[in-house]
Amino acid sequence: MRSNDFSAAPPQARAGSFFLGCNRYRSPLAMLGQIRRWPKLARALKHAPGYLWHRSYYEFPDRIGLLVAFATRDDLLRFARTPEHHTIMHWLVGGDGSSPARGGFIRILDAEEWGYTNGEFRAEDGRLGLIDRFSPVTGESADAPTTGGPGTSAAGPGTAVTAPAGTAPAGTSAADRPVRS
Repeated sequence: MRSNDFSAAPPQARAGSFFLGCNRYRSPLAMLGQIRRWPKLARALKHAPGYLWHRSYYEFPDRIGLLVAFATRDDLLRFARTPEHHTIMHWLVGGDGSSPARGGFIRILDAEEWGYTNGEFRAEDGRLGLIDRFSPVTGESADAPTTGGPGTSAAGPGTAVTAPAGTAPAGTSAADRPVRS
């Protein structure tokens, strides 16, 4: 069900901005240097304003990555200015050709105002159900049906459905309508 209220959802769903990054290291020893420096950065991260959640990941044979959820893009960018982040980045990039990394990337991803919630993650009413129409993709002027066309619900009888922007099936609330910018 479409929503713009993620207050009952896990921290990842409440994020307004995500950091996604990964570094490729020159050697296993260089990777250990990252692991040794991580606890100090993690403490600062967990206490940063707007921090919601993070996960590190490993890709064989020589990559370590990180996903971090922040409440806002400004919260994410403010954390990037902290002394802890500054210190680890200077170590990682090096200054005299001594970088432990062969390469890396950072992507900052911002969440749309609306998305989808279901069941216990749905703040409005806790209903569990499928949407009746997909969000339009480039080139479409209306929502595409998920199955069977207009008036049919992919989840079966009695399931809450949504309608194209500006309309609502009888018995639905504003929370069930698509939110458009």
